[in-house]
Amino acid sequence: MMMVMAGIFGIVLMAVLGTYYFRNKKRHRKTALFCKALATSVSGLLLLGYLYGARTGESAGGVLSGWADGVILEAAFAGTLAAIVFYMAADVLLECRFIWGAVCFGIGHICMAAGFLLSGESVLHPEKNGGYTVDTGLFCLALAVFAALMASACAALHRYFHSLKKKKLFYPLLAYVLILSLMAALAVTAGGLIPAAGGLCFAVSDVLLGRNRLGKRRSAVCGAFVLILYYAAVYLFAMRLWI
Repeated sequence: MMMVMAGIFGIVLMAVLGTYYFRNKKRHRKTALFCKALATSVSGLLLLGYLYGARTGESAGGVLSGWADGVILEAAFAGTLAAIVFYMAADVLLECRFIWGAVCFGIGHICMAAGFLLSGESVLHPEKNGGYTVDTGLFCLALAVFAALMASACAALHRYFHSLKKKKLFYPLLAYVLILSLMAALAVTAGGLIPAAGGLCFAVSDVLLGRNRLGKRRSAVCGAFVLILYYAAVYLFAMRLWI
């Protein structure tokens, strides 16, 4: 019950902090950016709290009961926490130096993807001798999802390719979309609706962010959807280790 209440409190706190950022990002920039990153940190704090409870035997269920066999829990926790730290840094950098913010998000996606792979949640399965085997079926599914996400993102952003090539930003964008699609594909094939929803939320959020940033006019409604989907994705990635 305590863990459920903590999860609900986390949602409320993220909503409050995210709303403050969205409404005050122009008037109180520094405080708003702090609240934006703090909202992202809530998922990491919840994950640390659950990890502490699991280690001390105060929490039951979740990863302890459902993932006792065939999953390296340390890799899942480490990859997710590392990703959240980079996402927090990106929250601030994106508003100050957009390119560096995108780089931080890309590193965060790599950490998250590594967590999915090395933990054995997705296409790789750990063996007792310390090695890994590849699940051929999941690998093919992940490849198909990756291709679909890449194609969808390119279709949504193709109108901006010409101007990006002039600014020498086309290939950095393409690299980012590749990393994002890889992470989301691994999330979709990790098993269960929670990581799949998190991966898709992140993919849609970033594509909407790209369209809103690169377009001639920025939509406040689109910006709100970007923020909601982003926080939902980070929260779901953390919650997959709870449930």
